[in-house]
Amino acid sequence: MVLLLIAGSTTLGHFIAVTRIPMIAADWLVGLPLPTWTVLIFIGIIYLIGGSFIDDLAFMILATPIFYPAIIKLGYNPLWFGIMIGVTVMVGVVIPPVAINVFVVKQITKTPFGVIYAGVYPFLISLLFAAVLLFIFPGLATWLPAKLMGGL
Repeated sequence: MVLLLIAGSTTLGHFIAVTRIPMIAADWLVGLPLPTWTVLIFIGIIYLIGGSFIDDLAFMILATPIFYPAIIKLGYNPLWFGIMIGVTVMVGVVIPPVAINVFVVKQITKTPFGVIYAGVYPFLISLLFAAVLLFIFPGLATWLPAKLMGGL
């Protein structure tokens, strides 16, 4: 099922690239009369909601080609944006209403949802804290790669 979602996302991604939707979306997002950080929060909320309904990899393959040009035009570091996407989608797969990973754990272990969510909440809180820290201090995500690769 996941491979089918990824295949569909890849096909849709090719269609989106051919129709130049990412460039149109980037121009629209850059042209909004909002501060750049609000546009980034808007994109993050889309990844959070999308990650809660669709498999994480399939949604990243689907949405990243649309938002990546906007992030570049807004002047954000692409590595930092990729890490933010990863953290945001990780939060998305464990929050209700769908919580794909919670359903997987329930199916495998036959544990009640209440017990699973009791174990998920500390993980969820730490991920949200990490996302806020990475949003406020982008250098936390780019410091080590910059040291290892000689600057990004």
